[in-house]
Amino acid sequence: MKKSLYMTTALAAAGILAFGATDANAKKIKIGLGGFLNTYIGFAEQDGSFESTADSTARVGYDSINIKTDSEVYFKGGTKLDNGVGVNVVIQLEGDAVSGGAIDETYVKLTGGFGDVRIGATKYASFVLKHGAPGAGAVALGNPDTNSFIVKPANNSVAAAQGTHIGGGDHMKLVYITPKMNGFRVGASYTPSTTTADTLPAVGGTDGTETQQYDVVASYENKMGGMMLKADVAAYREQGTAANSIDGRRFGVTMGFGAVTIGGSVLNEDAVDSGQSTLAANPQMDSMDVGVSYQMSPSTKVALTFFNAEKDNASGTAGEDSVTKFGAGINHSMGSGVTFVGSLAQVEFEDETTDDANNNDGWLAVAGIKVGF
Repeated sequence: MKKSLYMTTALAAAGILAFGATDANAKKIKIGLGGFLNTYIGFAEQDGSFESTADSTARVGYDSINIKTDSEVYFKGGTKLDNGVGVNVVIQLEGDAVSGGAIDETYVKLTGGFGDVRIGATKYASFVLKHGAPGAGAVALGNPDTNSFIVKPANNSVAAAQGTHIGGGDHMKLVYITPKMNGFRVGASYTPSTTTADTLPAVGGTDGTETQQYDVVASYENKMGGMMLKADVAAYREQGTAANSIDGRRFGVTMGFGAVTIGGSVLNEDAVDSGQSTLAANPQMDSMDVGVSYQMSPSTKVALTFFNAEKDNASGTAGEDSVTKFGAGINHSMGSGVTFVGSLAQVEFEDETTDDANNNDGWLAVAGIKVGF
């Protein structure tokens, strides 16, 4: 049923393109160049017991200073057909040396009175329409940015990039988002396979190994008097083998009152089969974030953010793995697409065991320059 719905949406969009008026002499789409280059330098202190000590020199010791970059180059272009349908193409190229120049997102987007259809390697509908804790600064707390400064122990099972958004990865997918109607939008996505390959997904028989993903989201954005209210609720299914099938649900809300914005979001994941809930690939996880930001001036914003995630572990030891972060950040626009950013945060990784090598906490101070072009 789900596959039929997604296929119907795709065929409808294709029909609009195919049978609309055409101009054989129309010029091809011209591609524009854009992107960003962010550079950071940070100081961090790990837990002394987590690093090498006189009693355990086999463990690694870490420097207090790290420098990193985050950059992408965008190739974008678009046109509007005679039938009113907008056609846009997006190719995003990772620009950092550590990424090896890998392609990030690459997709085509069709827009019109029917809504927004995206086909290719891109974000989930629930990611496009999500809301949560506002933030500012050089590092976001709901993703692995902090891991470059406060080291995540290898045995901590909380996913590095999970945050409070459902699903993950810019896999090949079909995405549909409705037009906004009285502040409401609905979206859905279908991912045939999370394997990056052009081969037909192998999903049946005893040797079927592919994992497929589905998500649906409802979003509301509207102004109520002097308050801007944004909220979303979403659900998804990650369907694979018994040990790799997950159900997830999330909710997020953001409220703006003039210069002040507050918000938060929650995510819950658990195994499709309750008997699989202790498998390493598929335990229950809960995460949440909450934050407040203040627009001090048109060029300066500050924010306070808190994030926590907990995940049942796979061993017989009672307890769970967790990560807790709280921090403050600032964004200051310096003009011409150049922004100064700074963050001060505390991060704590806790394991279900008390082993020093599996537990770490520390604080970080990171500053940098974001350049958009």
